[in-house]
Amino acid sequence: MPPAPPRTWECHLHLTNNPRAPRIARHTIRTALLDYGCLPEIAATAELLTSELVSNAVKHSDGPVAVRLRTRTGALRVGVMDNDPELPNPLPCTTDEAFGRGLFLVQALAADWGRYPVTDRKVVWFELSTTGDG
Repeated sequence: MPPAPPRTWECHLHLTNNPRAPRIARHTIRTALLDYGCLPEIAATAELLTSELVSNAVKHSDGPVAVRLRTRTGALRVGVMDNDPELPNPLPCTTDEAFGRGLFLVQALAADWGRYPVTDRKVVWFELSTTGDG
């Protein structure tokens, strides 16, 4: 039987502003969560939402992107920081646009989410329940 994962842990990822960044973030988050012992469906949701936030950061900023994954008993939180200080809002979800669904997905799939300014930067984050109740 493998040892129980620690109650809390963190993973930090620093990416250049590059079209490959979302893919790298997806693979890193998925690998970290599965190795940590998260359920595959939770890892898949975290992977999708992280990819959306990193894609937005690459699109709307011109500097590096930082991803921070934190877990604690019952929850995991992912935050993405970039150098665009504008706090985003979800766009109305339409079927005639090829983009604009990222924050809508975050809002729909996360147990909680938000955004806050950090000097001349911003952080957009989401939280998922790891207990299956939200």
